[in-house]
Amino acid sequence: MKFLNVALVFLQIIMNSTAQIVFKKGSAMINYGQPFLPLCISIVTNMYICVGIFVLVMGLILWMYLISQFDVSFLYPISSLGFVITALAGWAFLGEIITLHRVVGISLILVGVAFIAKS
Repeated sequence: MKFLNVALVFLQIIMNSTAQIVFKKGSAMINYGQPFLPLCISIVTNMYICVGIFVLVMGLILWMYLISQFDVSFLYPISSLGFVITALAGWAFLGEIITLHRVVGISLILVGVAFIAKS
């Protein structure tokens, strides 16, 4: 495996996690009780949501490159690190609570990723 490709895997995971965090920030600003058209306008004019869409699309383009370089049976399980990064980012940037059950789940994901990475 080339170092650059491995670094790009982690970049893609971080991009997807970043998109989820900014979507959360943006969606908290939306009034979902308004009529459909004003709702759509408020969504597409929300800077956080626009940034999230941009980052997600860039991550998708990077993902397409990565699946041409790695076995999907390796790459897709490794991408589950996004769950770990997103949970930690939610705690760090959004003040979300990580319960004991979530810590156990995160630990299991890390163990699974370690097994996949050794293959």
